Amino acid sequence: MTALIELIPPEPTEGPIEYLRRLSVRNGYSDWRSLVRATGVNPTLNALWKNKPTLIDTLGLDAEWLDGVMPPTAAGQGLHDPFFRRTATDPVCPQCLAEGDHLHHAWSHSLVSACPDHGTALIDICPSCDEPLSPNRFDLATCDCSFTLREAAAPSASPFERWVSARLAGDMRPIEGLPEIGAPEDYLGLGKLLFSLAIRLDPTAKVKPGKTSRPHDLAQTRALIESIRPLFEAWPQGFNTHVRDRLVAGNQAVFSPSGRLGAWYMNLHVACRKANAFAPLWTAFSDAMIDHFDGNLRGQQVLTPSPERKRRFVPVAEAARLIGVSGPKLGAALKAGIVAGHVSKQGTAYTLALMDREEVERIRTERARWITANDAAVAAGVPPSVISHLAEAGLLKNDDEWSQDILKSGPIEKASIEALIERLVSLATPREVAETLRFGQLVGRRTTDSKGIRKLYQAIHSGEVRATGYSPGCGLDGLTFATEEIRRYLGSVGLTNGMTLTQLEKATGWKYEALSYWAQRGLLKTIDVLLQGRSARLVTNTALADFRRTWIPVSDLAQAMGTKSSALTAKIVQRGIPIHGQLTLPSGAKRGGLLKLADLGALIG
Repeated sequence: MTALIELIPPEPTEGPIEYLRRLSVRNGYSDWRSLVRATGVNPTLNALWKNKPTLIDTLGLDAEWLDGVMPPTAAGQGLHDPFFRRTATDPVCPQCLAEGDHLHHAWSHSLVSACPDHGTALIDICPSCDEPLSPNRFDLATCDCSFTLREAAAPSASPFERWVSARLAGDMRPIEGLPEIGAPEDYLGLGKLLFSLAIRLDPTAKVKPGKTSRPHDLAQTRALIESIRPLFEAWPQGFNTHVRDRLVAGNQAVFSPSGRLGAWYMNLHVACRKANAFAPLWTAFSDAMIDHFDGNLRGQQVLTPSPERKRRFVPVAEAARLIGVSGPKLGAALKAGIVAGHVSKQGTAYTLALMDREEVERIRTERARWITANDAAVAAGVPPSVISHLAEAGLLKNDDEWSQDILKSGPIEKASIEALIERLVSLATPREVAETLRFGQLVGRRTTDSKGIRKLYQAIHSGEVRATGYSPGCGLDGLTFATEEIRRYLGSVGLTNGMTLTQLEKATGWKYEALSYWAQRGLLKTIDVLLQGRSARLVTNTALADFRRTWIPVSDLAQAMGTKSSALTAKIVQRGIPIHGQLTLPSGAKRGGLLKLADLGALIG
C-alpha cells in the first residue's frame, strides 16, 4: 500500500492521530479512519496500539517515531495517555495553524487549553458559525462552515492555563508566579495528578474516579483548571491552606493521615511518593501536615517536610520538655482544662495527647512572667533576702502557691520588679549627703528587724524616703539613700559604726541613767532610731569620739588615779572646778559627773 499513498514526514508536535489526519487529507481519504481501514486495521486507539507493525509496513511509518508518539505501554504517559484523549471537540491555536498548517498533539489532551508559544487560549468554537469544531472536518485549518481558522482571534490565556498546558507538553519554560512542583520527567504524570486533585477538590464529596468523566470541551477544561488554580498560586500557601481545610473537614475521630484525608491522600501518595515524583509538591504537603495535622504522625517517615519546619502539634512529653515542667504535671493540667490540647484514645492501650505549639509558647510566655527569688535578685541587683522583704512589704507581686500553678515558674512577677525600679528612680532626689547606703545594704546579716525593714521599704515606695542618686544599669542597688534617714526606720544599720545606750553601758561601765542624762542634756549626741520596732537612741562612733575629746567621766578619772569617785568629786569642788552632767537621784545623791578635759590640768596641778 505504501506505493499507493504519498508519504509526508511527521511534524515534531504531531501525534499519531494528528499525523494520520494530515496524511489522509494529502491522499484524498475522507478521514483518518478511512485511511487506517485501508490497511486492514480497526480504526480505534486500542487497535492502533496493538497493530503498530502493520502501520509501519503498510504506511511506511518510521518505527522510532511511532514508538515515540505511541509508547509501548498501552496506558501511555503525558500527552500519549489515552485516558485524556479529547474526542468531542477539536481545539486549535489559530496562530499555530497560520504558521504550520498542522494539528498539535497537545491540543487533543483534555486538560490542555492554551498555547504556550503564543500565550493565547485555544478555541474549539468557530467564531463564524458558533458551532464546536468537529474532529471529523476534512480541512484541518477550516471549519465545516468554510471559515478559515487561521484568521480567528484568540484571547490571552491566564498564567495558570499556560503553565498547565506547557508542563503537560513537556515545555519547561518558567512562568512568573507559578512554581515548579517536580522535575521535567515528573510532569509525565501531571495530568492524572491534576485530575485527581480537581475531582476531589470538595473534601465532603464522594468520588468514583471510574465514573468521573474528563472535560469534553475547552469550557469544561477551563472550569476544571480554574478550580485547582488557588492550590498553586501564591505557592505554597495556597496548597497549605487546602490541606488545612481538608484536615478540618475530615473525620475528627480518626488520627491517621489516611483516615483523616481518605482517598485524596492515597492518590497524592501514589502520584508523589510511590512514583518518586513531584518532590516539591510532596514537601509542600508534608509542611502542611506538620503545620495543621493534630493526629498521630508516629512512623510517618514518608513525610519530607522542609528542614527548618517544626511540627505545630507536639506530644505532651515534648511539650513538657519545651515548657520546663514534668510530663505528669502538664498532663494533669491538660486533663483539668487549665491548658489547651486534646487527648484521644487509640486502641485499648495507646493514648495520644497533643498540644498546639502556639499553646506551648503561650504557656512559656506566661511562665516567663514569673521568676524565682534568686532570678528576681539578679534582675534587681540585690541579695535574695531583699527580695523576700520586698515581697513581704507588698512592693513586689508574690504568689507563695506558685508551684501549684503551671503558668508560673516562680513566686515573683518579673514586671513588678521593673515597675518598682521605675517608680523608685522617678522618686529619686539627687543631693549631697555625708553618708549613704546602697539599696542592697538596707538589709543583711546586720539585722533581723523584719518589721523595721518592711516599714522602711514602704516609706521608700511612698516617697517619704527618697534616693539621693541612681547609677543606671544596676537595678535597685543603683539607688543610694542618706544613712541618717535610713536610721530613723532601721537603727540596726548604724550598729556597725555605733552603739545603743544599753550597749555603750556594757562596753564602758558607765551607768545607763547617767548616759541617758548626758544625752538628754546634749553632752552626748545620740540619734533616735527604731530597733525591732522599738525606739532607741544610737551613739555613733563619731559622736562617741567627740564626747571623749571633750569630757572624761569622774568615775573613769578616779579609777585611773586609784581613788574613789566621791573623794575625787570633793577635791574637784574644793578647787572650784565645775562638774557637768551630774544626775541628782531622788535620794539626793549625785551620779555621772563629767569633767572637761580642758580643766584636767587645773585639777592635776
